Amino acid sequence: MKERSVNAEMTERPWVEKYRPRRLDEIVNQKKAIEQVKAWIEDWLSGRARRKVLILAGPPGVGKTTTVYALAREYGFDVVELNASDERTYEKLERFIQAAYTMDILGKRRKLIFLDEADNMEPSGAKEVAKLIKKARNPVIMSANHYWEIPKELRSNALIVQYKHLTQRDIVKGLSRILRAEGLSVPRDLLYEIAKHASGDMRAAINDLQTIVTGGIEDAADVLAYRDVEKSVFQALAQIFSTDNAKRAKFATLGVDMMPSDLLLWIDENVPYSYYRPEDIARAYEALSRADIYLARAQRTGNYSLWKYATDMMTAGVAVAGIKRKGFVKIFPPQTIKLLAQSKEERTLRNSIVKKIMKEMHMAKIEALETLHYLRVIFENDAETAAHITVFLDLSEKEVEFLAGDSERARTIWGKSMNVEKKLKEAGRLEVSVRAGAKKAEEKIRKEEKESREAEEISEEELEKAEKEIEALEKPREKKTEKGKQATLFDFLGKKK
Repeated sequence: MKERSVNAEMTERPWVEKYRPRRLDEIVNQKKAIEQVKAWIEDWLSGRARRKVLILAGPPGVGKTTTVYALAREYGFDVVELNASDERTYEKLERFIQAAYTMDILGKRRKLIFLDEADNMEPSGAKEVAKLIKKARNPVIMSANHYWEIPKELRSNALIVQYKHLTQRDIVKGLSRILRAEGLSVPRDLLYEIAKHASGDMRAAINDLQTIVTGGIEDAADVLAYRDVEKSVFQALAQIFSTDNAKRAKFATLGVDMMPSDLLLWIDENVPYSYYRPEDIARAYEALSRADIYLARAQRTGNYSLWKYATDMMTAGVAVAGIKRKGFVKIFPPQTIKLLAQSKEERTLRNSIVKKIMKEMHMAKIEALETLHYLRVIFENDAETAAHITVFLDLSEKEVEFLAGDSERARTIWGKSMNVEKKLKEAGRLEVSVRAGAKKAEEKIRKEEKESREAEEISEEELEKAEKEIEALEKPREKKTEKGKQATLFDFLGKKK
């Protein structure tokens, strides 16, 4: 990538807005849909339109909203948009449409009514809303991801234009245009990787590209890995931190395939990047704190209906906490998750060693954890003693490396431990390993105890004879038991050669 400082415009203004196509012919690979849109608006302007309402349907990020604003620019309309956060009731729409018509009469330019995300419209009163739109004296355009989820009363009187899913090639073409305008370049393979993870969503691809260019290509793998979430958590958080409407914030996370506890970590990480006033940050964290309490109670009591209240606090509660930063705000994955992932192997090794210390040295866990620190000092400074401890605790190579803190030192200790084990085997003090020898001794003791219990069940006629045999065998058995006694760490350290 060409090296240059990131300018203020790049960091303050989202590329999805900065490079939104201004003309219909600039929209990527939607030629058929654009022709239908043009024919509809021209029929409406000439008074020949049979249907006053146009529905633009298709997956997210294929150019539906862009079409509306490019159309308005080319045909001389001002767009009056009903945002997704507004109520879709009859009363609200009535005031909205009437206001648009009044502005049309008094203003210098005609008004185009745009209802975004119409598939989320309240189904109650759909017939009345349909009658109201039919009487509207302005062109009405709706957009929806799934047109069949729009109430039937509205769908039946509208022209539906279907937008197709964008291919990887389409998205790479759009991304390349932006890079040329910015005077930047990234590897072609990375552009295709961004396009692949965007799943046909141009808006998501542009956001990912800006995030990668802003943060550095070295972070590309992390950014794209999180894009694999069914609904991008980046998109959900962007919606939460860009609105002060509680309802919209609550709906932002509906499609995110993530547990509430994980989502809380994401929001917690990004609060300081979205708010800048200390009092607003404090209010946001207060909402997160309450959400955390609900999650803990749900886990403790099994009453998972509390998740709803936790989600409300971490979405709506955070969204209305105060005044947010203006412009593009980069969303960061939680450092807690990254650190836990990176330290997973290390924590597994530590826990394994602690368990071995607890078993072989007969310690409680807290004592074993303290002993672990002393063992690290030994492994870092005394390879000979570390080798004997390795055999005594039956440590693996990875566990030795964890304690030694250095791969070269760990190989030295491991080699010495092999020699210690070999000498113990030759001396008859270690058959396979210390653990195996101790286990064999325990098996002998259990076998003798079993024989003793069986002896109690013999008949009275044989009792006297059995007692004599037991007395005769008593001394050899004591010797066997003494020979199978489990070795201790001090035995190992005292018998070093």
